[in-house]
Amino acid sequence: MIHDFYIDSVNFKEFNDWKQEKENGLNGKKKNEFQQKSEDKKYEEWLEEIFKIPLAQKKKEILNKLKEDKNIDDFCPKHEELQNLPQNSVLIKIFFTLKRPYTSKDEGEFHIIDGRIFENPIVRDKFTGLPMVRPSTWKGHLRFAADKVEWNDENEKKKIIRWLFGSEPGDVDALKGRLYFFPTFFKDEEGKDVITPLDRKTRTPVKDKAPISIEVMKPGKSGEFYLLYVPYPKGKDFKENEIEEDLKFLAKALDLMFYTYGFSAKKTSGFGVIERLEENEIEVCPRDRKDIFSILYTKQNKTVKDGA
Repeated sequence: MIHDFYIDSVNFKEFNDWKQEKENGLNGKKKNEFQQKSEDKKYEEWLEEIFKIPLAQKKKEILNKLKEDKNIDDFCPKHEELQNLPQNSVLIKIFFTLKRPYTSKDEGEFHIIDGRIFENPIVRDKFTGLPMVRPSTWKGHLRFAADKVEWNDENEKKKIIRWLFGSEPGDVDALKGRLYFFPTFFKDEEGKDVITPLDRKTRTPVKDKAPISIEVMKPGKSGEFYLLYVPYPKGKDFKENEIEEDLKFLAKALDLMFYTYGFSAKKTSGFGVIERLEENEIEVCPRDRKDIFSILYTKQNKTVKDGA
């Protein structure tokens, strides 16, 4: 277990010794309250104080050091690398700012905020320790948005989705998609938010369910999104205009994902939506493909000089 990795740093104290020391250090009402607690409750407090919090603090120190030592640019594709890819490949890079919070569920065991164990930590990269959006997360949310795209020919739409994202699980003919996704790392500090469980029908708070604290990237935090399009496999009836159609469809799907549906858990609550992009916040290589994605950004008026 992950506990074993950090266990050497624990200042171990036997439960009975801790209990006696705790009781001796309390007075009056607090001492009486502690004595009235069940053994299970005391054991739970001992476990948190002696193991969980110290280990979580140790892990956070290690992760913070990793943040300083690692260059996340090593994980991202470069424009110059396109020359090694098949003809008509397109690389899209977007600098985005969150309009609504972003969250995701991590499997980590030791996360603390304000000195307390936090049960709903955000996903972090194991190598850098940074909050992140996994490539598979990007793919899943963009695939969801692609289904919502309005397209003239529904059969053509299904065909494009299959070419872009690949075959679905269980399909007889396996097909690798034309899109390649990359991780997004958040360099800013994470925060916390509280959500209230709502009844799906009445949309009112669920009785006897307390508000849930979750770790989030707050609005205003920024990240970089990378997406690579490689027009392979081509298929038997491939035509060059397929590339143009693929990219136009992709632009519409990106528009829906970023501005309407979001790319976060809790997206039905509006999580994971970004601020409107400016023209200089999106790069497309080769440049002559950028206009296809113009629905994503506000074009700059180059005929008006600064200060005019």
